[in-house]
Amino acid sequence: MPQFLAGYIDICNHDRIAGWAVDLKNPDRPVRLRIFQNGQLVQEIAATTFRADLRNVARDGCCAFDWAWHEPPPHEGCLIDVRDSLQDRAFQGSPFHIDPQPSRLVGTIDIVDRLHIAGWIMDELNPDRTVWLTAVIDSVQTVRFPANQFRRDLRDSGLNSGRYGFDYVFDAALDPQQDHVIQLFHGQERFGEPCHLPTAEHLDKPLKHYFSTLLQGLNTPAARSEALTFLTKAAETLRQQTGSDIASIDDRAFAYRANRRHDDVTSVMPCALFVDDRVPDPTVDAGSVALLSHIRATQAIGYNCCFIASRQAPSEQDYLRLASLGIDCLMQPVFTGPEEALKRLGPGLDVIYLHRLNNAESYSALSRAFAPTATLIWSVADLASLRLHRQAGIENRPELARTATRIEVRENMCAWLADSVLTHSAIEAERLERMVPTANIHVVPWAVPVKTRSRRRQDKPVIAFVAHFAHAPNTDAAKWLILDILPRLKKRIPNLVCRLIGSAMPHAVHMLADEDVEVMGHVSNLEDTLSDVSLCVAPLRYGAGIKGKVLDAWSVGLPIVMTSVAAEGLVDASSPLWAKSIADSAEDFAEKTAALLVPSAAKAQIAAARKLLKERFSEKAIQASLEDILPPVMIETPPLPEDRSEPVLN
Repeated sequence: MPQFLAGYIDICNHDRIAGWAVDLKNPDRPVRLRIFQNGQLVQEIAATTFRADLRNVARDGCCAFDWAWHEPPPHEGCLIDVRDSLQDRAFQGSPFHIDPQPSRLVGTIDIVDRLHIAGWIMDELNPDRTVWLTAVIDSVQTVRFPANQFRRDLRDSGLNSGRYGFDYVFDAALDPQQDHVIQLFHGQERFGEPCHLPTAEHLDKPLKHYFSTLLQGLNTPAARSEALTFLTKAAETLRQQTGSDIASIDDRAFAYRANRRHDDVTSVMPCALFVDDRVPDPTVDAGSVALLSHIRATQAIGYNCCFIASRQAPSEQDYLRLASLGIDCLMQPVFTGPEEALKRLGPGLDVIYLHRLNNAESYSALSRAFAPTATLIWSVADLASLRLHRQAGIENRPELARTATRIEVRENMCAWLADSVLTHSAIEAERLERMVPTANIHVVPWAVPVKTRSRRRQDKPVIAFVAHFAHAPNTDAAKWLILDILPRLKKRIPNLVCRLIGSAMPHAVHMLADEDVEVMGHVSNLEDTLSDVSLCVAPLRYGAGIKGKVLDAWSVGLPIVMTSVAAEGLVDASSPLWAKSIADSAEDFAEKTAALLVPSAAKAQIAAARKLLKERFSEKAIQASLEDILPPVMIETPPLPEDRSEPVLN
């Protein structure tokens, strides 16, 4: 049985504590008492005060106490325990409760997470006092804290000084692997509803902070090494799972096992990986337009298509743009580059499409190593060796010819390694077939829509050259157009205006601006810029592949005058119709441009060009060409997301 002090608490309120205490075993010894408020020691006193009514109890009545609070007890009430300091004995009926004073609480709990709880609270009966709260976390009381932080929104709402806010930060972040219930109490009165924090199922901000705090606390090499090992393994697992999901590797393995048992097998959507220097942007270069067209055709055939950049990391905007087209854009931190993508996706890849020479060189061997069963495709874009050979001849640069020869060897090797080689021009296909007879070469251009062009009346005839000027042949063409062709053309049509339009325009092209030469650079709406243009020109003296600038002109119904290089792979230069718009000298180019500026003369070219686009450059034609190259698809093809991008070279 517990031993209690002989005595009594006569008064226990917000002002004072009074009573008497006697140790019956040693009545002559003064009793020292400890006073606890909500379990916290606040004072130690002696029961030695004289009271006449206690004269016959002990020590001639010097066994009473009467102590006034130095600081008033909490407004919300509290538990008071008075105990013998020597033997820790309590009074009969201890502890004693001091009732709360009248209050009317208003406020809200605004934020609850594993790091803190925040909000505001005010006592409407006593607006000048600070309300104190106690957080109870999983039935365990924490320290008491005040709601006295300044909040401008409260003051602006008319709540006096606005000092009613609270933001209690927990001593340690709550364990994210457990459920938690957090409650706030003002004394015995609960404030607000209980707040439930479920077990974390993803890396939210509080959970990230929790892990960050744990890692920052690692202060020994062994602990840091252990943490790094764990994190590395976790990252490896996440990368592997992501790659498996994208390429349906687990589903493929299951289908393979089911097929061997002759069970019913659900077909898995085939997967194609596309690799290029950067995320394709149809407003930058024709190569991007071609790549996007081929991806869209591959999707239409029934493939799940994903893309990874080898040189320029994609932005969040790039990711969202490809996602809107149903294309998985592989990027950091899961995929650090094509090597990582091939490693993770390899067993689930049916097609690997390498765009441009540098990617074919870099990743052909890795593709064979990580995805030995995948069909390896090299898309040429254009033969750099052919372009450089022609440039060397135009500029009389023998060192460029030697560079072209070395690149030609590299191109031939890539053509030999690939299962299929895609080129846009029949001229390039013939050249590759001659150099690598065993190569499987296909001519596959890209889809070019036939559009209607809004027209504005113009006072002067306007011709336009549209190009991406980071490409050397286009800068050379602009100079030849302005310095050699335009003066001859002005003799025939004095009021003619020449317009240069396109991205990545160097200073040398800007210097060509003149009274009758408009240098516009990149424009946001090319079709609107071309609405008052009468004719486009493509004065390329060297280059390779088919030219996006020619196709873009035909797409919006504009005639074009071009060199043999610009027309290569598109039309037969010996045809009487096309011979009227192909010229290789400055004088001939000026003469044919002037002739084609007559509207009646341009109609025949536009009609023939649009027929050509519908036959060879339609989405169905591209899809049919790729169906002959890609492994067949055995499942029903889902509809494609609508392509709202503007495939216009600018």
